[in-house]
Amino acid sequence: MNNRQQATEKITDFLKSENKILLLTGTYQYEKHKLVLQQIARSVLSPSSILFRANGMDNVSSFLGKSTTRFQTGTPYKLGNHKLFIDTINVGSWKRTYDEYDFAILYPIDSVLKMKNKEAILDDLCIHRHIGKIFIVSWTDHESDDYLWLDKYQLDDRVIFDAEEENPKYHARVLEHW
Repeated sequence: MNNRQQATEKITDFLKSENKILLLTGTYQYEKHKLVLQQIARSVLSPSSILFRANGMDNVSSFLGKSTTRFQTGTPYKLGNHKLFIDTINVGSWKRTYDEYDFAILYPIDSVLKMKNKEAILDDLCIHRHIGKIFIVSWTDHESDDYLWLDKYQLDDRVIFDAEEENPKYHARVLEHW
């Protein structure tokens, strides 16, 4: 099983480790990025900065469960004692965010897979910026080959978080859809 408890433990272990990049996949479409944010908020006691890179600003409110909040790039938002910053896979949004963060979350990686400049998006996070830990998070996994190009970034950890145990019907629907 690749359940919530196992995913939580692996993310917590990654946060404590010297490793830099984690790929989080699985059938729990809307929960994986939230689990990462929750674990940072719970496990990291000292104030930190988090960059949340989404596929578009229009989606950030729903991704973060804050439907009444209109997020802007370059503006810090409170997440416990952490500061959350937002940008997108659109290169133009990067100029409003800093070059240094403790954590970065790229969600969903699925949107990047079909882009011509997909490597530039990862290069920015993994090479050009100074980021302590990077979480690359999928929405819905396609073929496992879709992630082979990420190997050049020397992924340290891979975690699977499936809905199978908590919501078997949902898990089956996600698998059928893809």
